[in-house]
Amino acid sequence: MRVLPDINALSIQLVDDHPGHEYVASELVPALEGERTLLMFGYLPLRVQWVLEDIGFETVEARNAVSSLLQYPMESTTVDTQTVLDAYEISAEKNHDVYDCFYIALARQSEADRVVTTDRDFERLCADESFEYVNPVPEAVLSEFHSVSP
Repeated sequence: MRVLPDINALSIQLVDDHPGHEYVASELVPALEGERTLLMFGYLPLRVQWVLEDIGFETVEARNAVSSLLQYPMESTTVDTQTVLDAYEISAEKNHDVYDCFYIALARQSEADRVVTTDRDFERLCADESFEYVNPVPEAVLSEFHSVSP
């Protein structure tokens, strides 16, 4: 099982007291423990640090959390010009923002089995894809997210 988390899922994994943590952890911990393959791309850890700082973590805390995460087994997937061009093409085809479509392009390229996100828009985006959309957070808990980021 090859799992591609988005920035929010990965950030929530690092915030123990986030309302969605236990649900995201149910999807990502098996990958962190090597039972599944966690897919990671270049700058994603840097963006996770930015998200953590944005929600109030001190820079050193955020950096340590991300550095700790990077000690777990994961497969790095390459983002190149073609990946970005594919994201724009998917964006035009699906009439959706290019950032979300970037994850679709990356999932296709890396032969992901599952995209893990808390973003509800992905359900429609992934409907006709070869990989599965998983938002492990129950709707009632998702409604709490407006008061807690990411």
